[in-house]
Amino acid sequence: MYDAVVIGSGFGGSVAALRLAEKGYQVLVLEQGRFFRRDEDFPATNWRVWDTLWFPPLRLFGTLAITALNGLWVLYGVGVGGGSLVYAGVLEVPEPSTFTRPAWRRWGDWWERLRPHYVTARAMLGASRNPRTNAIDRALANVAQRLGQGHTFRPVDVGVWFGDPAGQDGASSSPEPPRRPCTFCRNCMVGCREGAKNLLTKNYLYLAQRLGVRIQSQAQALWIQALPPDADGPRYAVHWRPMTGWRRKPRTVYARRVVVAAGVLGTLRLLFRSREKGGLPHLSPHLGEVVRTNSEELNGVLLPRPLPWEAVQGVAITSIFHADDDTRIEPVGFGRGSSLLRFLAAPTLIPPGTPRRARLWRILRALFTRPGDALRLYVLPRWTERTVILLVMQRTDTRVRIHWRRDRLWVEQDPAHPVPAEVPSGYRVVRMLAEELGGRPVSSLPVALFGVPMTAHILGGCPMGPTPETGVVDLAGQVHGHPGVYVVDGSIVPGNLGVNPSLTITAMAEYVMSRVPPKGGASAP
Repeated sequence: MYDAVVIGSGFGGSVAALRLAEKGYQVLVLEQGRFFRRDEDFPATNWRVWDTLWFPPLRLFGTLAITALNGLWVLYGVGVGGGSLVYAGVLEVPEPSTFTRPAWRRWGDWWERLRPHYVTARAMLGASRNPRTNAIDRALANVAQRLGQGHTFRPVDVGVWFGDPAGQDGASSSPEPPRRPCTFCRNCMVGCREGAKNLLTKNYLYLAQRLGVRIQSQAQALWIQALPPDADGPRYAVHWRPMTGWRRKPRTVYARRVVVAAGVLGTLRLLFRSREKGGLPHLSPHLGEVVRTNSEELNGVLLPRPLPWEAVQGVAITSIFHADDDTRIEPVGFGRGSSLLRFLAAPTLIPPGTPRRARLWRILRALFTRPGDALRLYVLPRWTERTVILLVMQRTDTRVRIHWRRDRLWVEQDPAHPVPAEVPSGYRVVRMLAEELGGRPVSSLPVALFGVPMTAHILGGCPMGPTPETGVVDLAGQVHGHPGVYVVDGSIVPGNLGVNPSLTITAMAEYVMSRVPPKGGASAP
């Protein structure tokens, strides 16, 4: 029997694994994805689909999963290291005013709770200011000036190692694996073959393994079962199965504590299934509520001709600015040849509020009246040098609810706080950027065709609250009614952030783990 089983190895699970091991616990990590042990194991481009996409029915065991739910498309990372394998490395601390919003302030001052843990998370993840901007940033800075927001434009903070400040290459001085400095190849979201991006396997998980944490990769957790407690306290059985091999029969591991950190969709599936099977009875009826997309939109600009590579080099996300008080916008880019996701683009930008039946007509009209644009978007080479992607995020209070029916997740919009498919301020900015660059605005296909939101930053689903009547977990991240079961990932984030959530998830995981007592010790205050 293990002292603790951690399900998932992303920004929540990796923190839990390390901090529990430091407190004397014997820890097992279950991760359904692969373990990319060497930087060279990552694909050179995302066209190596077996190392890029996650779709087990077709034997694809890559790092990027795309799940299409009814009314919501979700992109997320899979593998040892979770979202750190495919994220752009952005580590932004939200403005303190974000935590004064109703979703955050309901149960206290989260800014004061998280502030010291942001400091820890930034240090552990190696956050530093991006030192190199490019032609896209200069055009976006001009847009910010035109909007009267030029003072908000700046390079982003990223978890990337740029080398020794004195100019000496080689290993970093921190207790991490040997590193190579960033080459500004923009392949951050394909895994980083250079070894410069601060993946969780190079900090939290690396240190956890040195303390004896065992990582079982390609192991899918199925459900959790509460067992009768014994003299030493609560006991749980975690039922799982291998993702590969001829013998994929379910197996069971036993633990005193279970940390659920499987990402929002994985965590909800696991908890819903555990409740349905009777393994975790009496879970709060709030399970699946207040799921958020960070009020996010992905659109872009298609250029008539490719920009020189030297003009677009950098990290995957280089800068950020405030389009208005609630909206943050970042330019996104891929490395040379990594054009697989071009097929998620639509050849036109749909105005917000366009009826669904008119969307297909606008797309078809764009395809037939501008065939050159269609060729540049879907066929011609150098897509990464001729396409600019804009990531639009808002901290407004929008949400959906996720239900569990017939062993599947189902999305229901909250009519009082609907999640928008298009963000008006994002629509305005992409049109202005197209003017600056002499290109044509385009959109993401799910949004353009169906009016369905698409997000890479799904949050919520396990709301916090002091009682089962107010939340799934208490204010220390422990599941109501099941001592020793914790939820430590994006599903406990109370509200939209308006910025990339990886650093906040890490800080919240640090907060939750700080309240877990050492092995054999008293509960934390």
